Amino acid sequence: MVKTKGNQKIVGMHPRNVLRTQPDYTKMAIKYKDFRQQCQLELNGKVSVNFRNEKTLRELTKMLLKEYYDLDVDFAPGSLVPTLALRLNYILWLEDLMEPLNLQNIRGIDIGCGSSCIYSLLGAKKNGWHMLALESKPQNIEYAKENVKRNHMESLIEVYAQPDNTNIFKSYFEQDQQQLQYQFCLCNPPFFDSNLPNPLGGNTRNPERRPAPNNARTGSQEELTCVGGEVQFVQRIIDESLENKERVRIFTTMLGVKANVPRILDYLKELQVANVSTTEFHQGHTTRWAVAWSFHSEPLQQGTT
Repeated sequence: MVKTKGNQKIVGMHPRNVLRTQPDYTKMAIKYKDFRQQCQLELNGKVSVNFRNEKTLRELTKMLLKEYYDLDVDFAPGSLVPTLALRLNYILWLEDLMEPLNLQNIRGIDIGCGSSCIYSLLGAKKNGWHMLALESKPQNIEYAKENVKRNHMESLIEVYAQPDNTNIFKSYFEQDQQQLQYQFCLCNPPFFDSNLPNPLGGNTRNPERRPAPNNARTGSQEELTCVGGEVQFVQRIIDESLENKERVRIFTTMLGVKANVPRILDYLKELQVANVSTTEFHQGHTTRWAVAWSFHSEPLQQGTT
């Protein structure tokens, strides 16, 4: 159980992140009934939030999306519950990467949108971006489409049901008659290696293990694991990016382990991809990393959030 203190600044978070100042959960509990039911009232009149409880995390994310972005979002049972601060840091970094392009209409691809479709919803709501949300799990597709419809985002977001998860862009691009060009893609890849005997047990092939999360772990095995873990998944994105240099301007992905960043950078170097940028996403006790690469001549913006 975590006691909450509103108005505290979270060090290192993107300066434009609305959650950089911690929300006053006591006020939020008064305003939102479903969230209030997951809180514990302390003797001093403040509330405590148990971030290790999955149901609490679900109501917390739903409440924050409604409070800050007027988004009504639901999650499929057993699916990944996204933390909003991290997703916002990623979206804000994409905004920074897009700014030098000075474009009026921006199109992005959300690789593995999950049941929440949170990245696409945030990109469309905040910035008016046109988003292509890719997903292969039927239950997630159903919920993602309903979340888009519930928030009246059909004109900005297309949820595409990938026939399988063995390719990233190929299935959609092959049937895309318009041959649309996209300014970026984003991805929160499955972290754990499904080849391991206990893939969700925290043991990975990485020399530096991902620290145990402070929050409850949520998500289905399909969302959290893949062959080779996040490194091989991102390498697949890189391989397909070589075939789609003109379709996507800037390719990006998040990484869950710091030691995997040089492994991805080395792979890009082997393929002679020189236009590369990295960043870090800080949100409280949790840090994630991200890599961007492009085949265009304009250098990518460097720096960390």
